[in-house]
Order: sequence, then C-alpha cells, then structure tokens
Amino acid sequence: MLSRIRLDDKPDILWDMPELDKLYNLLSSEYEIIERQQILEGRLRMIAETVRSNTEILDYMSSYRVEWYITILILIEIGLTLYEMFIKS
Repeated sequence: MLSRIRLDDKPDILWDMPELDKLYNLLSSEYEIIERQQILEGRLRMIAETVRSNTEILDYMSSYRVEWYITILILIEIGLTLYEMFIKS
C-alpha cells in the first residue's frame, strides 16, 4: 500500500559524470533532501499504523457481528426443536 522512496540515493548519472557530484551535494543540502525524507517516512509510518489499527477494528467488529448471528441462529434452532418436542407431540 505504501512504498518507500530513497531520496538520499544518488542518481545513476553521477557515476557517469562525477563533476556533477558537487552540484548534487549542494542541491541536496540546499533543499534539505535527507531531512524531508525522514519527515516523509515518519508520516508514512504514522499512516500505515493508522490504517493497520483501523483494519483491526473493522475485523473485530465484523467477527463480533458474525458471532452474534451464530448465537441467534443457535437459539432459533433450540426454539424450533423445543417447539417440535412439546407442541407437536
């Protein structure tokens, strides 16, 4: 659902043209790439935890509902059996 982007990884063009390394380092420090990546990763982590907890709540609620349905069906079955045993005979 969420993917990680490595912004601090140097582009492949720097392997071919090492003279651009200074420019890359200057731009990286100017635009605070590493700090922004850490902030984004923190936010993505928070979103992932929120989605996980909401999913767990929804799973719990649906399983809780299913348990009640099963209990009601068992009570209906018991009621029908008692009806057949005492009223019909």
